[in-house]
Amino acid sequence: MTPRLLLVVTALAGGCASGRAGTVVATSPAAPAQPPAMPTTPPSPPPTSVHYGPGALRYLLHRQLHIQQTLGDHVQAQSLGARIFVTMAITGPADSVGYPTTFSIDSIVADSGTPAPVADNIVKVRKLVFAGRVARRGEFVNVVPSDSALAQSVAQLLGNFRDFLPRLPADGVKPGAAWTDTVETTQKGSDATSSRRATIHATATPWERAGVSGLRVETSQTYHVTGSGKNAGQPYELSGDGTATGTAFLAADGRYMAGEVRDSTALTIRLPVQGVSVPVIQVAQTAISVLP
Repeated sequence: MTPRLLLVVTALAGGCASGRAGTVVATSPAAPAQPPAMPTTPPSPPPTSVHYGPGALRYLLHRQLHIQQTLGDHVQAQSLGARIFVTMAITGPADSVGYPTTFSIDSIVADSGTPAPVADNIVKVRKLVFAGRVARRGEFVNVVPSDSALAQSVAQLLGNFRDFLPRLPADGVKPGAAWTDTVETTQKGSDATSSRRATIHATATPWERAGVSGLRVETSQTYHVTGSGKNAGQPYELSGDGTATGTAFLAADGRYMAGEVRDSTALTIRLPVQGVSVPVIQVAQTAISVLP
């Protein structure tokens, strides 16, 4: 068992999910995205359904990961963290898949305490662009990175932005709405594949701050993940279950203003050649805020 296995788990489980439970490992909480303060009087509901559309915004993502694995009496843990500065640009018109969209990484700043090899790698990322389509529900699909090798090298913290935007009903969402989705996703790499099936429950309530009205979207989900691949040339299989909760703030015109997600996964990694199974716990916290 090597430290590299920790990163394999992160890339597999994290790449197919946005944020993970079992026995939750205590971590220092991420600096929360400052959710807009609620007014003393009830906000006016948006006049029409909120849905995504063309626009451009710059965001700060603060993402923290804590991974713990146990082999016999030996417990190995690793914490990673970074502040990611990214610009999302959605353009029109939409085609049959969705709106042409890019996520451009301006820079990444590693948190103190992030292992030096990881920190040294992520701070070198500049102008990495993910191009694809934002579908009506908000998924970022048909994603192509400008540099595949660079994107893979920071996958454990960056992912591919598939679930960056909160998932909405296809025809938009109004105050008081509640909905449930079942979502299946597959993540494939050069030497690993993982699949995830999630059930998501969501509600939307009115929100307003500084004259901007919109919706507060609360989500909770449970999911099951499976995967297989090779680590240092040795095959492995993984399976596990997780939970995630999130809060997102959307303006009436569809702009994503802020959000938080906490995700926890309990996994078992099986190493058939060695004949051992390794329990792994992964906790991810992400805070998102709009930059001026």
